[in-house]
Amino acid sequence: MHSDSSQTPRNPASLAPKAIQKLIPYQSARRIGGEGNVWLNANELEHAIDFGQQSEENRYPDFLPQTLASAYQQYAQTTHPVVAVRGADEAIDLIIRSFCQPQKDSIVISSPTYAMYQFCADAFYIDCIDVPLTEQFSLNTEALAQQAATSKVIFVCNPNNPTGNAHSIESIEQLLKQVDGQALVVVDEAYIEFSESSSAVGLIADYPNLVVIRTLSKAFSLAATRLGFIIASPQVMSIIERLIAPYPIPDCAATIGLAALSDAGIQKMLDATKALLVTKQRFIESIKQLEVIDKIVDSHTNFVLLHSRSPLSLFEFLKQHGVVTRNQDHEPALRDHVRITIGSDTSMQLVETLIAQYNQHYLQQGRVEQ
Repeated sequence: MHSDSSQTPRNPASLAPKAIQKLIPYQSARRIGGEGNVWLNANELEHAIDFGQQSEENRYPDFLPQTLASAYQQYAQTTHPVVAVRGADEAIDLIIRSFCQPQKDSIVISSPTYAMYQFCADAFYIDCIDVPLTEQFSLNTEALAQQAATSKVIFVCNPNNPTGNAHSIESIEQLLKQVDGQALVVVDEAYIEFSESSSAVGLIADYPNLVVIRTLSKAFSLAATRLGFIIASPQVMSIIERLIAPYPIPDCAATIGLAALSDAGIQKMLDATKALLVTKQRFIESIKQLEVIDKIVDSHTNFVLLHSRSPLSLFEFLKQHGVVTRNQDHEPALRDHVRITIGSDTSMQLVETLIAQYNQHYLQQGRVEQ
């Protein structure tokens, strides 16, 4: 999977607004650095006040946690620049602010997909163009590429939320070829650990306009620590780093992240992921033959998207029995769909029992009404 090396790819940094290209990153005390025994350059209290914490919290953290970024770089098996941010949501926001001008530029999404792409664009007065997924929830790469000449960023969630399906690495590369460097292609891989699909990280060398977003919130079970990562070419990263706020990652979060990215931590994640996938498959097998379940989308994530035949809302039925899921009725393409996160064996057995009861209600009431 290689692009034509006879053509020099466009420098993706040139896609950024001129004002951003000229922007000088904020020179925090930690960024400027220096050596010495007495640190009096950051307006910190020199001695910590004891509030019961386990470590000294009076000093600002690393301006960019390089150790954490290096650990993720090793985990992602890449030599491309990596920067740690406060969750994948901040990554989305940073990319849009770095490359788009308010009331002038636009981004492209493929609905149904993660709502934060449009939310961040709307909040920054950036137009959002929707090139919907096909009926099979696959990418319309040709239609997406047609928007590249007049848009700055194309977002692809892979595996996709809320549908749960995965786009092939071949379709991602096809899109990159068709875009031909005219816009950034951002692949959000928040759920990649749950999928057998290949990561797009390996394509960055041939397509410097490709950006990959990752997170520790999902498979690593660290949603509360707010740790995300951007992986990009040096050209793209040189722009993004200009807008990163000083001291973005608290030391306590970075310490947890480093533990998670250790060999032992990664193995724990892999074991937990393997167990979750077994639970997911058992759940799917338990409900897929029920007459009330019309469709279960092929899931490459830690959730399952269901479609029901019954006029009685599955979302409301489960909620009445104390199980809170995600109603997808707000998406035109997902009417009567419910997204169910895969929980523990005990939780999923409860859901299986409730859906079986829901099926019985459909058999007894739904057919009569028809």
